[in-house]
Amino acid sequence: MGKFRWVSLLGEHNLDGEEIVIRGGTTNTDRGENYNVGQIVSDQYFGGGNMSAKIRFEQSCEHSSAGFILYYHASTGGFVAATLGAGGSLCTIATWGGQQWTTHAARGPATHLQPDTEYQFDVTVRGSKVIASLDGVSILTTDLSFVIPKGQAGVWALGPDDVRFMDLAIEVEAPKIFVVMQFTAPYNELYNDVITPVCNGLGFDVVRADDVTGPGLIIADITRQISESAAVIADITPDNPNVFWEVGYAHALQKPTVLVAERERNLPFDVSPFRTLFYENTIAGKARIEDGLRQHIEAIQQQWQAV
Repeated sequence: MGKFRWVSLLGEHNLDGEEIVIRGGTTNTDRGENYNVGQIVSDQYFGGGNMSAKIRFEQSCEHSSAGFILYYHASTGGFVAATLGAGGSLCTIATWGGQQWTTHAARGPATHLQPDTEYQFDVTVRGSKVIASLDGVSILTTDLSFVIPKGQAGVWALGPDDVRFMDLAIEVEAPKIFVVMQFTAPYNELYNDVITPVCNGLGFDVVRADDVTGPGLIIADITRQISESAAVIADITPDNPNVFWEVGYAHALQKPTVLVAERERNLPFDVSPFRTLFYENTIAGKARIEDGLRQHIEAIQQQWQAV
């Protein structure tokens, strides 16, 4: 924990070696009793990977909640959080938009939490998929309707009593782009010589279905890869039913998708309204598809920052 720099944006806290303590408390107002809120962000940028810590509610859990800020938007003050005890639930994934909370997923009753008990809380983010575990047991898995952008990570707590974070660790993974295409020439060359180097140059790992190895159902691997990707690139030049099914699945998840096709391709009716990046299988065409693909991905990255 000491390797990060921290700034408190709300509430009071103590930073002591490998621990952060967010101070709880109550305030009486005309509208009733309000509980103290603590919000601390770090200099560590996070857009995917794993956040983990031991969390202990020092005296009371009944009105308390605490967890991780997975993404903080400095311009708006909004953030995406994974918390224990929020809204009466054991675990919640939610977004604070500056005025109110939007809950994306919640599991279990908060009454399972006990004071003065260390809970090992782990949250993994890959693309739009969020997986939360408590004491090594998976308790929540959800596919968000958006990809969590790269932003500052932090911790958050609310309640009448102190909350302690111990052994906080943040492991960052490069975001992934999943490529959908037919596994034959010349599409293999497009994948190896254009798509992979362009995406790698922008900080993405790239994977195609034939890169995935191991036992299990192929379709399950594909749906998981799409869910865990930050964006999808699909070559829709040939009439390949598998490709169109995967594009449809990506659209159903509201996954950012870049469609590419050879210039002479007449697009099917169902995808013709979507913006498509056309290319020519020539030396000059290679440079144009590289530039166009780079611009499309950079535009997607800018959209994420507006979340």
